[in-house]
Amino acid sequence: MPTLAAQTLVEYVARIFAATGSPTAEAHAVADHLVGANLRGHDSHGVIRVSGYVTLATAGTLKPGAASSIVRESASTALLDGGWNYGQIVTHRATEIAIAKARETGVAFVSAFNSGHAGRIGAYGEQIVEAGMIALGGVNTPGTSLVAAHGGTRRRLGTNPIMIAMPGPTPAEPFVLDMATSVIAEGKLKVAANKGVHVAPELIIDAEGSPTTDPGDFYGTDEHPEQGALLPVGGATGGHKGSGLNLAIDALGGILSGAGTSLDGQRGSNGVFIMALDPGRFTGADVFVTMITGLLDGMRQPPTAPGVEEILTAGEPERRSMAQRLAHGLPLDEATWAQIVAAGASVGVPAIDAGRA
Repeated sequence: MPTLAAQTLVEYVARIFAATGSPTAEAHAVADHLVGANLRGHDSHGVIRVSGYVTLATAGTLKPGAASSIVRESASTALLDGGWNYGQIVTHRATEIAIAKARETGVAFVSAFNSGHAGRIGAYGEQIVEAGMIALGGVNTPGTSLVAAHGGTRRRLGTNPIMIAMPGPTPAEPFVLDMATSVIAEGKLKVAANKGVHVAPELIIDAEGSPTTDPGDFYGTDEHPEQGALLPVGGATGGHKGSGLNLAIDALGGILSGAGTSLDGQRGSNGVFIMALDPGRFTGADVFVTMITGLLDGMRQPPTAPGVEEILTAGEPERRSMAQRLAHGLPLDEATWAQIVAAGASVGVPAIDAGRA
């Protein structure tokens, strides 16, 4: 299994994106975002995406280096045309606009369309928290149906993640909730398929609507090409809650921006919404931090369920993963590494040596 230092991987992936036409700074920003997802344990939104991004860029679907432009705006809102640049570049810009407007008005809502895959949505929440604010956001996946509606057996919805991020006990400990509204992100199935392993029960169904743990039943195989579906958050019994959240994110991300819904719009894109809120306009930033610290501390108190050593809050698992992977290297499965190397070769970037653990 290849194991690379994070910065080594960032530099390699940045060279690949630069070869698709991205300016150097943009290429590094996208690479840093992807490797940052791997560092935090979210391999589904990390460098496993390199191959797909390169395919879209070389096909002309993505337009590296394209400028974003504000289509319309008010004191507290903006609609951003991303020009089909990489989603990380578009959404970072949307977040900058939201922060600037929230500083003036207390709250801001920014939508973006014509954007590639935005990656780990929690990163934009962290960007807002670093500015001393509270974040709410999400993206939909126009034209991409992966998730069955509650009670359905066919793909109808996107994975449509939601993000809420808030200041925590210290600047290094923000609360960062970043979750798909499907019971598992599709990228995690991709990771499992690359590793050749099954997933936990009650996450996916096959083409007949029957429960399965084999990612091949979701993606289809040569022998059985029919594709299955992800289940919404809540699974077979509580999936009405996940379906409701999913539809809400589809509307807020895809309809408000004009990017389209999971049932229409251009594949390979995200409809984005980012909201920034200044706690100083309400109880006050210091009061908010004091009270959320007490809330989190109280939530962690024992007793815990059998087999559970401690209760973690949103953002803590990611920080622990980052510390471990920065210290010991970032592991990649052989299939993902081969896909990255092939993507690099397709745009003239030679492979680098990767250590094996």
